[in-house]
Amino acid sequence: MEPRSQGYAKTIMDSRPGYLRNLTEEGCKIVCVSALPHSIGDTITFQILPEETSGLKRITVTAELRWTKNDGPYFIYGFLIVSFASDEDRENYSELVTQYSRS
Repeated sequence: MEPRSQGYAKTIMDSRPGYLRNLTEEGCKIVCVSALPHSIGDTITFQILPEETSGLKRITVTAELRWTKNDGPYFIYGFLIVSFASDEDRENYSELVTQYSRS
């Protein structure tokens, strides 16, 4: 229940595109136009593609699916971050959170 920063990076999960809509150091919300084949409690590895203007590289994240919501044509997913593929990914994610908290 922390305040979340708005974010608009793209994501790729199971070869499906999505959009990062908000984030904290602990988690994020992702909006997709197609349903994912996962259930609450599943651990999923996906990629975040920050906007080119951010200066950040692609980030690989492993996260637990905590909640889902269907809102019209969109499928919305809430994730709790479990780990990052590397320390660089962790640092880039933290910088992404900082960038969006300024906007």
